[in-house]
Amino acid sequence: MIVLKKHYAVGIDIGGTKLRLGLVSEELSIERCFITQEHQYFAPLELADFVAKSLAQLLEGQENVLGVGVGYPGPIWFTQGCTFSYSNLRHEGWEKVPLAKMIEERVGFPVLVDNDANLAGLAEVRLGAGKEYRDVVYITISTGTGGAIFFNRQLYRGFLGSAGEFGHMVVDLRGPQCKCGNRGCVMSLLSGLGLEKFIREEPSCGFLFQDGNREEDCVKKFVELAQCGNPSALSAMKPLVEYLCIAFLNVIHILNPEAIVVGGALGKALLALFHKDIREYLSAHLPKEVVERTEIREAKLNDWNGVLGGAILVFESFAASV
Repeated sequence: MIVLKKHYAVGIDIGGTKLRLGLVSEELSIERCFITQEHQYFAPLELADFVAKSLAQLLEGQENVLGVGVGYPGPIWFTQGCTFSYSNLRHEGWEKVPLAKMIEERVGFPVLVDNDANLAGLAEVRLGAGKEYRDVVYITISTGTGGAIFFNRQLYRGFLGSAGEFGHMVVDLRGPQCKCGNRGCVMSLLSGLGLEKFIREEPSCGFLFQDGNREEDCVKKFVELAQCGNPSALSAMKPLVEYLCIAFLNVIHILNPEAIVVGGALGKALLALFHKDIREYLSAHLPKEVVERTEIREAKLNDWNGVLGGAILVFESFAASV
């Protein structure tokens, strides 16, 4: 009797705030996991060494690992496994880094590196809120803002790999400067980083600091107050939501997806609070046939969707060769 060996993949999600590693089975169950925030200020070599060390601990005694799928918080030249010129990591030295090669040399497994939102979207399309649709746009708003495009359920990366960077869609020509060099990107206005800057500079948000504590997580406090119906928080937040409406409008005009899936803690919160406002805006600016047949859904998977997406990328890329 031949006993088929069960195979595994590793998913790594390098977020702007947290780094997650997970050992994932063929059934797409996370068997072991690890999470940290130590990586935020690491230079590329430090991060590659840290990932290798963490992975060795995670996989101690583990066999039948097909490979590693890594989500990176910035544009990736996918076929080369190489970064572009900016990311959501705090260290400045991430331009043209051959990240896939660096990690692969240290871990001894095949490594694929993709944009983190691409992998989170891949998990949502295969397992979550996008699994019923063929043409899907995934948008995530958390520390940063990103996205992914799926045509006929296949991830579309574009010519070099930077398709789906919805965070760098300009929605206010006079808005704040973004790390990419432009002004008024969605990222600079509607991300954890952008919202923190807005809160600290916007006079109407002064109510958040009435207790004198400016060290508290002001974004979390702002969102929680809005969720509780605080009139000052809702009033201060509402003008920002128009930028999200404009982004949705542009996405629908250009790509005409069946569904937009919104992920990330901040993205989910904004959608829950302002879903009615978003729908009303789109109804006023789009043909009714398009509005009626375009779904806007909250992502179903939790914060480990990037890890699952990394593992799915490995299984779909390497499983046929086993």
